[in-house]
Amino acid sequence: MKSLSMLIQNKILLAILAGVTSIGSFQVWQHNKQEYDKFIAITEQQCEMDFSSAKSYIYRSQTLRQLLYQNVGKSGIRKPGINSEFEKKSIYLLMIRKPTYLIPSSATYDSPFLKSLSKVGDTPPEPLLVRGVSINTSKKQAVVSSHCSKTPFTVNLEDLYETYQALDPDTSFGGADIFK
Repeated sequence: MKSLSMLIQNKILLAILAGVTSIGSFQVWQHNKQEYDKFIAITEQQCEMDFSSAKSYIYRSQTLRQLLYQNVGKSGIRKPGINSEFEKKSIYLLMIRKPTYLIPSSATYDSPFLKSLSKVGDTPPEPLLVRGVSINTSKKQAVVSSHCSKTPFTVNLEDLYETYQALDPDTSFGGADIFK
């Protein structure tokens, strides 16, 4: 009889322990989910800033505006790895001029906004500010990183542009280039 009551007590204790463990596990899962959601929100903001910064560089560059909006490319456009030096950790503009994905699907986070960057649309993707990681001149490709992707990804050198273009008029004197 004593062993039967001991067995019942042990089963009750095990049930209580299982309940406490499941509540604790749920709280840990909930905390981790909240932290991940915060991380994704910050990542999306940083990604949007990369798009905004790219637009700013293009807005300030007559050469890049013509290239993007009128599809007019001049010879002498500065392209890292092609006619200018590619530098690790430098910022560049990724401007793809044909409809394709911007970020490979293998490099996207689990977020509807960030996943949308790996979809192919009817128009070219918006320009994005990226950072140089490495270059492979024989394959005419560079590895770049972005806040929009969880891992660095490969792009064609033809789609990478310097943020400053030497062909642009000198606007250091308030937009007047009277000394040229």
